[in-house]
Formats: sequence, structure tokens, C-alpha cells
Amino acid sequence: MKAISLILLHLLVCQCSGVIYKLNDSDFSRMPPVFHLDDYDHCITNPDGLYCSVDIDVVSDTGSELYSMMKTYSDYNRKHFNHTSLHYGICVTHTCKKFLPINAMSKTLNNTGDLSNTDLQLVLETCLNESLWNHYELKTKIAAPIYCNNIEEQVKDGGHLAVGVFLLVLLTMNVIGTLYDAVFVRGQNRAGNNLLLCFSVPHNFSRLINPYAKLGPREERLKVFHGLRTLTIMSVIFCHSLLPFALAPENVHYVESLYDNIMHFIFLNGTVVVQTFFIISGCLLAYKLELYAENHEINWTLLPKILINTWVKLTPSYMVVLAVTATWLGYAGSGPFWKIAVMREVDDCRIDGWANMLYINNYFDHTQCMVQTWYLASNMQLYILGYVTCILIKRGRCRKAALILLFIVGIITPIAHTYFQNLDAVLMITPETARSFMDNPTFNHVYKRGHTNIFNFVLGIALGFLIYRLQTNEVNMQKYKKYRYLFLLTFPAIAGSMFIGSVFYLDGTSTSIYTKAIYAGLIKPLFGIILAILIIGCVFKIENVYRTILEWNGWKIPGKLSYCAFLLHIALVRIATGSLRTLVPLTNLRMIEITIAFIVMSYLVAIPFWLLVDAPLTEFLQKLLTGSLCQRTEETKEVPDNNIALMNNLKMIDTEKGNSRL
Repeated sequence: MKAISLILLHLLVCQCSGVIYKLNDSDFSRMPPVFHLDDYDHCITNPDGLYCSVDIDVVSDTGSELYSMMKTYSDYNRKHFNHTSLHYGICVTHTCKKFLPINAMSKTLNNTGDLSNTDLQLVLETCLNESLWNHYELKTKIAAPIYCNNIEEQVKDGGHLAVGVFLLVLLTMNVIGTLYDAVFVRGQNRAGNNLLLCFSVPHNFSRLINPYAKLGPREERLKVFHGLRTLTIMSVIFCHSLLPFALAPENVHYVESLYDNIMHFIFLNGTVVVQTFFIISGCLLAYKLELYAENHEINWTLLPKILINTWVKLTPSYMVVLAVTATWLGYAGSGPFWKIAVMREVDDCRIDGWANMLYINNYFDHTQCMVQTWYLASNMQLYILGYVTCILIKRGRCRKAALILLFIVGIITPIAHTYFQNLDAVLMITPETARSFMDNPTFNHVYKRGHTNIFNFVLGIALGFLIYRLQTNEVNMQKYKKYRYLFLLTFPAIAGSMFIGSVFYLDGTSTSIYTKAIYAGLIKPLFGIILAILIIGCVFKIENVYRTILEWNGWKIPGKLSYCAFLLHIALVRIATGSLRTLVPLTNLRMIEITIAFIVMSYLVAIPFWLLVDAPLTEFLQKLLTGSLCQRTEETKEVPDNNIALMNNLKMIDTEKGNSRL
């Protein structure tokens, strides 16, 4: 009778496809919970306490119909968790106490070496087998690795000492520089030493609250980028802050049901929004080069100077965050998920951090070291490509031909990867992918590579040249105001371009590899072209709705902090996730609450980080390279980040941080 019921269930909800798309609450409750946590604090405060996070593969050797339902339901992985792979946090010394060897209990597990990994796996399997058999008549097999926490103190090494000393020296320099500025420069209204002023908090604070103070009228029209940059980084933080719900959701069935909510499809396909950064970077690169060329000759000798200046702007704060991540981040908390959410990143950064500093980490897969910085690597690679193209190819026709060739490459490469490697058309944010997208082949081969993001960077370059030409030739763009209502359609069109990807989440659909490949090649260009039209409408004041929002002066300071917020936000999310003591109940209100909290917290933490780390180190290195470090000047007035400036004898371009950063 049960077998007949199961067959009918398949016929009703699987559309005769051999896949279960939906289960009612009654059938869903028959399955063991995908996530479970024992009381962590009660376990770990016990001197002998050992708490382990384990992945459990559910198996059956009796032809269980429940297991068959779980397997069939899990096979539809677009919207479902893998219900045959459970993720439990177990207090071994309490829940599995009776299965522990007597000698292990006496030595106790303050040192997990007293209980070998093989013995521990056997204990957990025996313990969980009894539990699942009693409740569900199912068996388990432990999937390695097993992550265990106890009260044993983590070992510090020379790396911890070196980073700690550096941070102490940096803090000391900030104290000295601040006192020097307050007492001897501002207090006595006299010239100050550039070295000490680099580390002055009042000096850097004045730079923060008065950004882009002396822009020319042409550069001023690019202030739409402040709003675009800030809103985009907020969207990125919004998506990343959902990690707790992916790693430890309490109401799994509700999470899966969100994939049937049409309003959530925009968020699922919102990964394309990061293309905004590439367009901004390419646009500023071309626009600034054209401004610079008005008064200076552009030749190949400018290239290394620009690249050094770009590296100086990006790397100091990036290096500090990377160093802290690889050392002291592991001591920022504890919890059932600490080793999964935090320590795996710490370990990977100690191994692969060198690739981050060389900006090639986007070509290294299966590493969790500051995963979000794949964009910095891609942007640096495209930045080099863009400058090589624009500086070495000076003739207009040759430059156009080169850009057209790059456009074609930017379309073909995602198509080729998707077709030959049988990838998804988009980065599918499935329940399981959201937990470990670093192992997703689409993320690794299409989403984060530099060569698969060429199109919109080159589109940005073309946009920069176009804006400059229209401004220089004083083209009357007001005649296009009659089309302003069409420009109002750009935002719905952007949302629509993200919504299109929802077809790949529809039940009962099977998309051919040709369709996937074509979509993968065209979705980024489609998004980029629509956004470029919106930017043109704002720069030349063709429409006044989106322009008013994006050009709001309130975006300037957050825009300046965006790079720091970008570097720091993942660490905050990981610390919060790793410190969880219970599973997280997901509701729409809770999701909004947590994501807004992470956005606000990221920008708040970015303020002291910018004042004490980013601004001092960047200015210090710039002045060191230009030979002005030991000069004495009046209280320094910031050279506007948007201006093109000769960096003394090196004649380096002072590009806006948003160009090579965020």
C-alpha cells in the first residue's frame, strides 16, 4: 500500500518525469532534518567537551521507500537541498557518550589526538546510525572531513607575531601623526611634514568628508558613478549576507519554497549586477586618458607608471585585510560553524594568499581565501589589457578595430566555456550552491575569470571615449530629451535582464546546451548596453528621475568607503555565521533585517579602517614613489581623485579609486 502511495505521489507531483518537484508538509516532515545542532556552549564549557560538525550521507540497504522519496526529491537540485546529505553539529561527549571508548573518556578529548580521526568517525557513525535507525529506519555514512572544536588553545606562529607588530606600529604612527597635526600644524598654523601628515586622522578625515572637492565641469558630470558604485556594492553585500541562511537554515522547506516565488527570481539572477563595476572602470580609464592626452603625450613609458600607481592604490589595505584573515581572524570567535565558515578561509589564505597579492586568484579554484576579491583580480587584468590597448594603439581606426575584436572575444569566451564544459547558462544559486559556490564549475570557469568579463570592461572603454567626444565637440544632447521616457525604461529593462534567467529555474524544463551557451554569451552584453544607455542619459541630463537619485551628493562619502566595505564585509559575515549557536529561522522580515544590518555594519567598520589603514598607507606609498615624502607643506589639500594629475617627476595618473577599486 505504501508503495502504491509513493507511485501516485510521483505521478501527481513529478509530472511523470521521475523527479519530485514539491512535497506537502506532511511528507516533508517524514524526512530527517537536513540541519541539526546540539547545544554548543553547554558542550564546549565542559572541560572534556568535544563538539564536531559532520556531513552525513544517508544510506539504506533495505529498499526504504522513505529513502527513495528523499533521493528523488533531492535529485531536483535547482530548488532543493540534498536531503540525503545531512549537516549536524554533535556534542560527541554528550550525545554519543555511550559509544566512546572508556580510555578516551578518561584522557579526554582536550586533545583530539587521544581519539584518532578513524575512531572518531566510527563513534559518530555508530551513534548517528542508532538515532536515524530508531526514528527513520535509515543508516548513515560519515563524509570526511570532520571539524571538531574543543577548549584547546590555537597555536600562534611567527605570522601572527609579524602581523600583530605591523598593526601596532601602524596604530602608533596614527597616534603620532594625529598629535603632530593637532598640536604643531593646525595648532600653530604652520607647515607640516608629509610623512607624519599621512598618518593624521584629522587630515584623513578632512579628505573623507570633502571628497572630489575640485572637479572640473566635465568630470563633475560623471558623479552618477558615486551612486552606481555605492548601490552596487550594497547589493553585493546584501547577497553575501545571506550566508547564514544558506549554511544553517532552520526552516528548510520554507527556503526551498522561495524558489517558487517570482519576486525572488531577480535576486537569484542578480549576480550579473557586478558587471556595473567593470563598466565604471573601463569608462573612467578611457575618459581619464583622453583628458590626460589634452596636455601630455601618451606613450608606452606611461604604462608601467600607471600600473604601479594602480597597484599602490589597491594593495595596501587589501594586504592588511589578507594578513589579518590569515592570522588573527581565527581568534575572533567560536561556534559550531567556526571551522567551516572561518577557519577554512584562514587556512586557504595561508596557502593561497600569494595569488591574491599577484591578482591572479580568480584563476585558482576551490579556495575560500577572500573569495569576493575575484573581482579585484579580474579588474586588474582587464585594467592592464585596457591600458595596453589604449596607450599602444593610438590610431583611431586601429583602436576601434582592437575594441571590436575584444567585444567579439568577450561574447565568444562565455559561449565556448558553457558549450564545451557543459556549464549552466548563469551562476545558478541553488540551495546547495549557495553553501559552497567555490566548487561550482560555472562560477569557476565563467563568472570570475578575467577573459569572460571582457565585454563590459571594453564597453566601458567605448563609453568613456564616447562621453569625452560628445563633451569635447559640445554636441547638443538636449535634442534627445524628447526620448526621456525611453530612458526611464532602462531600470525596468535592467531588472528584466536579470529576470530572464528565471527560465532556468522553472519546473519541468530542460534547456539545450545551445540555448545555455547563447544566453551565457549575451546576458552580460545585454545588461551592459542597457546600463550604458542609463549612464549616458544621466551624464547629459537627458532624464531627471534616475539622475536625481544617482547624483545625490550623499553617495560621495559611501562611494569613497566602498572599497574598504567590500574588503571587510565577508569577514563580518563569516564571523557572524561561524558564531551562530542555533539554526537561523528564515522569514522575509528576518532576511531584510540581517542584510541591512550587514550593510550598515560594513560601512561603519569601513570608516575607521579607511582613516587608520587605507588612506594613510595609500598616501604614504604615493608620496614615497613621487619623492615628496620628506617635504614640508601647508596642511595638505587633497588632489581630487577624479582629476588627472602629474605625480611630480614620475608623471603618474592619479586615477579615481573607483577606477581600479570599487
